[in-house]
Amino acid sequence: MTGMGKAAVAATITVLLSGCIAQLPPADSVQLAPVPGVALPFKARVMVFAGEADLARNLTIQISRFQSEETKVKEGLALARATRAVLAKGFEQVEINDPSIRPQIVVKLIGKAAWSRQDAKMKLGCGVDAWTADGVPLGSFVARFDAKDSDYRSDLEPAFGQCLVKPVEDLLNSPTLARLAGAGFRDPPEPATSAWMRTLGTFAPVR
Repeated sequence: MTGMGKAAVAATITVLLSGCIAQLPPADSVQLAPVPGVALPFKARVMVFAGEADLARNLTIQISRFQSEETKVKEGLALARATRAVLAKGFEQVEINDPSIRPQIVVKLIGKAAWSRQDAKMKLGCGVDAWTADGVPLGSFVARFDAKDSDYRSDLEPAFGQCLVKPVEDLLNSPTLARLAGAGFRDPPEPATSAWMRTLGTFAPVR
């Protein structure tokens, strides 16, 4: 075998071991189904809350039936960014851990991923828990998503983006959100907002 042939085989093996070439589109390219009678995005400010422990959480992958290892891939950060990207399709302003936007809606992260080196399959659970900024529940919306022939390094955030489509669509179509929209997404009273937001924890900055 020539030197070039050996290099090509080595490159192929590397791709197979790492989980194949990324197949999923970026999270910010997902498309949401239209909301009947509504022109998206809703004119509301949304803050995604991600705790420090969530943002620092690394992805753990399954190497074999009896062995797993923790990677350096920030699973929680990928989830937070994907959540912001998908919610931005439905709301006018979405930021992570930024109370300075004076959010009218707060969304807490739900999500966990598992990737297997044996078959390069990624399995995800995800969702959004939504409240008004003064703590009135708007609902919890969840889904699951599987990605075959995936690469955990490049496909994690896109896979969360695909998983989050249904939960965000369910939120956008929920009666509770429709009532808020009908009232013009009024700002909750400041004392109540400040008191409830303090219960969330530390707002770690996210770039």
